[in-house]
Amino acid sequence: MNDRYVAPHNVVSRAGAGIVGGLAGGVLLGLVLWLLGDLDDVGRLAGAHTIAASWVLHLVLCAVAGALYGVLVAGTVPAIGVGLVFGTALWLAVRLVAVPVATGTALFALDRELFTLGGYALFGVVLGLVYGQAGPRRNWRRYRRPALDVVYAVPRRRRRRGGDDG
Repeated sequence: MNDRYVAPHNVVSRAGAGIVGGLAGGVLLGLVLWLLGDLDDVGRLAGAHTIAASWVLHLVLCAVAGALYGVLVAGTVPAIGVGLVFGTALWLAVRLVAVPVATGTALFALDRELFTLGGYALFGVVLGLVYGQAGPRRNWRRYRRPALDVVYAVPRRRRRRGGDDG
């Protein structure tokens, strides 16, 4: 292969890279939740009450979240920023809605959950970083707009094999 080769990417490769990123971020998020004593809440989502079951369920959920990240949002804007927003949205969905519904506590109880927000933000950043390294590569060209002197990164169009570039 030469330096100009760009591997084809599809939904499966993006989802696979998202799973790898989700597991990497999930380990760090699991450690944060474990240190705060909140990891058992994740296990209660499925009716499990052991720490091992909570870890397994937590990592499965992080892998699924990473796959969704890779399929739905990755590649549209820079990975770290999207990961940060994605981690925050995941915190809203899981810690403020799903866990309170499963455990019978108050919805949107921010006083107790603000510490876990940092863990979910860390999850999103690690997910974005790992996805950026493990995910499919794109062949980028640089365009310069002389009026604004700004450099844009735009993906190259694929050429058709039949001959016409149009």
